Amino acid sequence: MRDNEWPGPSLEQQRTYPVRSGRSPDQPHGSTGDSGWSPERPSDASRPPHPPAPGPPSWHDGLYRTVSMLLIAVLTVTGFLAVRQADQTATELARQRAVAAAPKPVRGAFSPVEIDALASKVTPILVDVETENANLLIAGAGTGIVLSPGGEVLTNNHVINGATTIEVVTKNNGRRYPATVLGYDRNHDVALLKIKNPRGVAPAAVGDSAGVRIGEPVLGIGNAGGKGGKPIRAPGKVTALNRSINTRDELTGSNEQLRKLIEVAASIAPGHSGGPLVNEAGQVIGVNTAASVNFKTSTPNGVGYAIPINQAMDIVRVIRAGRSTDQVHVGPTGVLGVAVSGPAVREDGSIPPGAKPGAEVNVVGFDSPADDVGLVEGDTIVRLDGSAVDSPTHLVAIVGRHGPGARLPMEWVTAAGQRRSATVVLVEGPPL
Repeated sequence: MRDNEWPGPSLEQQRTYPVRSGRSPDQPHGSTGDSGWSPERPSDASRPPHPPAPGPPSWHDGLYRTVSMLLIAVLTVTGFLAVRQADQTATELARQRAVAAAPKPVRGAFSPVEIDALASKVTPILVDVETENANLLIAGAGTGIVLSPGGEVLTNNHVINGATTIEVVTKNNGRRYPATVLGYDRNHDVALLKIKNPRGVAPAAVGDSAGVRIGEPVLGIGNAGGKGGKPIRAPGKVTALNRSINTRDELTGSNEQLRKLIEVAASIAPGHSGGPLVNEAGQVIGVNTAASVNFKTSTPNGVGYAIPINQAMDIVRVIRAGRSTDQVHVGPTGVLGVAVSGPAVREDGSIPPGAKPGAEVNVVGFDSPADDVGLVEGDTIVRLDGSAVDSPTHLVAIVGRHGPGARLPMEWVTAAGQRRSATVVLVEGPPL
């Protein structure tokens, strides 16, 4: 409706129009005179006045319109600038992410000065690990990495395998301590020791092996040669990742395949086993593993291998939790008291076609659980704890799931072909 248009009668006015007397509303249309009826029109006096004609716009209206237009303009510019700033911020964040994700150039080899500095930084976290097997009259030596002020020491399982006594010598103060085995994982060659009443031991700076890159310089260090004294350095560089090597334990006759290893071009030697592989910041990124007298590997000369520290620390956390799994043994070790031989297990866990399954007994310890049930040299163990034993590796795995005092049903075949069975009770012995 326009401002100068009369709106017509209101709803209330329409409802109050009087009806002229004469014809009723029921009468038909077409009658003349007073007999017709129609609603009365409102008089001029009752008609609402016309609204006044609009006058010229006042200065208030002009100011209002000007301010409104300025406000709209300011809001439009502000919104444009905000969108533009958001776009620039998103672009900058995308650029920063791209820079962070881009591979960084790998630096060159360590200089002699850098090697000296790294060795000085890392030596306080090292221990020499010295072992002895009183039954077989053999001794061994390796290296360990201090993980905590409370005396936790990380090393290779093969360093302490079969040891009846273990001692460590800390490199920061030359103190000698007895050590016990908290737990181990044969499949990944990792063991965790505990020093008794340590004093002033320095824990290692543990790095992140997920960030290791091919070509980056590294330093292996430890008790190479097993002679003690000043740690032997083995500088080099990473040459490959996720490598696998085959190993064989001469004490138990079992074989394993170590997987996902860091390969380095460095002189990692027997005695370095269990020691750290460190980066340029002195952080431990791997645990060196090498051949020893009783631990044979398929490692060629001039090539070293290390267990990624992330993998090793995963095992450490399982041991700290205090509960054994299918692969990780926690606490004292239960043993049968035999030395065995048999077919090597292939990568898929099977034995070669045509190989004689079982673990053939070569030596039975005097007064051992095996001796108690009548096992003798030449017998072949074929079942233990309800599982088939087709190789020394499987025998060791089954025994490793139990501790001292466990009662396990066992079946074996004599050299004459007779099948026998008995229940053996494991006793505490050296780690497997």
